Amino acid sequence: MDLNQTEILLEKYKQGTCTAAESKLIEDWLETIKNDSEEHFTESFVDEQLIITKNGIDERVVVRPLMPHRKYNGWFAIAASLLVFMAIFVAIKVLHAKKQAGIQLANLPGVEQHTINGWVYVQTQKGITDQIKLSDGSFITLNASSSLRYPLKFINHKRPIYLDEGEALFEVAKDKTSPFTVYTNKFATTALGTAFNIRSYAREHKVSISLIHGKIRVDDLHPGQRSINEKILMPHQQVVLNKLSGRLIKSDFKDETPITSWKDGVLAFQDATMDEVLNSIENKFNVVIKNNSSRTNWSYTGTFKDEPLNDILKTVCLTEGISCRINNTYITLN
Repeated sequence: MDLNQTEILLEKYKQGTCTAAESKLIEDWLETIKNDSEEHFTESFVDEQLIITKNGIDERVVVRPLMPHRKYNGWFAIAASLLVFMAIFVAIKVLHAKKQAGIQLANLPGVEQHTINGWVYVQTQKGITDQIKLSDGSFITLNASSSLRYPLKFINHKRPIYLDEGEALFEVAKDKTSPFTVYTNKFATTALGTAFNIRSYAREHKVSISLIHGKIRVDDLHPGQRSINEKILMPHQQVVLNKLSGRLIKSDFKDETPITSWKDGVLAFQDATMDEVLNSIENKFNVVIKNNSSRTNWSYTGTFKDEPLNDILKTVCLTEGISCRINNTYITLN
């Protein structure tokens, strides 16, 4: 069968002039796809239904001895059936992929995700991090106990992301015509192609923006006495806001580990405050820690990779000169 005959058959199907049996076959399968529930729309179901479909087609186009004057019609029947099978195969596979994507998002443990008016909202629970690929090719790694929102599709040469709570590492796809801006309640951080980390937990007294590579601009959304002398950050520079004093400091850092190691499940601290240490442990192990001791002015330095929770607590408490008591997921420091 040549290309012209194929085009003719496609046009017949488009115009509704194919056989009644072929039309019914298509309509039956479209109805099956539409009515089937997502939880039963599995890979095995798809493969099984494709086999049934093909068998049904084969029964309708059993090759019989052809009279010379019907040869052309026989080719048409076989070709039309093959086209029907191909169309159903593509339709089922595409719908299956879409449905499976939805199931995975909905069932991912510890991550809540939903879409409202074209915006995606993501919330992670304690002990859970999440990786997100955006429509522009950028990647976001979202830390535990964090929430952000972003548009399904970027428009008007803008790429806005809102980090409403917590910490995230942003690896931005280059696009000089579309600035990538991350908003917190304190700052707007804009990049054209770079990697940077923002930590902004409500329970902590600091907000930090750290540039790994590339270049970013940081705008203070609430300018006042605290101001950034230079809004442009170069690699291995950061700005840190003390929310209690309002003091904003720009500085350099050499080691990225304390900033980005959380992405790999590592706890790394460099002169960390009590809130930073306890919040990081809570987020990693999904526990609650209450400090009843009078020692709250911490400046803790240490790294933990695969150590269990008990060992980490013993080390931290020993360093800070306090004791700890563990009751399931509730920990008390004295």
